[in-house]
Amino acid sequence: MSFDLTHLFVGAALLFASFVKGVTGLGFPLIATPMVALLLDIRTAVTILILPNLVMDSAQVIRGGFPYEVFRRFAGLIAPTIIGVFLGTMVLVKLPLWMLNFCLGVMVLLFVFANMLKLDFMISPRAEKILSPLFGFISGFLNGMTNAAGPTLAIYLYSLKLEKRAFVKSISTIFVTTKLSQLVAISTWNLFNWATITLSIQVLVFTLAGFYAGMKIQDRVNQQTFNRGLSILLLLIGVILIWRAVTQNG
Repeated sequence: MSFDLTHLFVGAALLFASFVKGVTGLGFPLIATPMVALLLDIRTAVTILILPNLVMDSAQVIRGGFPYEVFRRFAGLIAPTIIGVFLGTMVLVKLPLWMLNFCLGVMVLLFVFANMLKLDFMISPRAEKILSPLFGFISGFLNGMTNAAGPTLAIYLYSLKLEKRAFVKSISTIFVTTKLSQLVAISTWNLFNWATITLSIQVLVFTLAGFYAGMKIQDRVNQQTFNRGLSILLLLIGVILIWRAVTQNG
């Protein structure tokens, strides 16, 4: 595979995606997956991005101490996530992805526009106990199928009104569980092999600088700016998902 402008474009997108991941705790697979898919097929793209995601999420989880409180609060969300990952991976192997990308993109855009119109969503502690398993399963399923658990979890955690650091730590902790499950599921379907492992390590090494810079920026951003940036990111993600849907073939 000869080097051309596409490789340069994909490299820049990977650095940007890892920077966004460092700042907000999400966005890497949604930005990186369609870019890597320009060079490789979608299933390989999903596979090689698991390891970089896992390392970056783990770094954000252990930052500031082990997330005991996250596990206590979101235990009811994490368990259904694992089930969703395996079912979603099964669909990834067998079915086209465009319809799910389209529906997810529309859902994200509706949420962003509702926030822009000041239609503020807030989930009560009682509703949280009911909704956590549902959002856990949906996010796991979407992650297994499209590598896109981030929007669903971001909408849910945003509606819980978590503080900036708590948001990043919570979403990263859930992502670690999701990615470990996805790693097992991918291996079950023989998508994780020596070739994809090698590519995965190369992507990881390449993106560490962008991720580190993003974490440093996160420390300097105030809560209001963080919320505004997260809304803008979700808007871009929604557009990317719909773009992926209308441009995918099968």
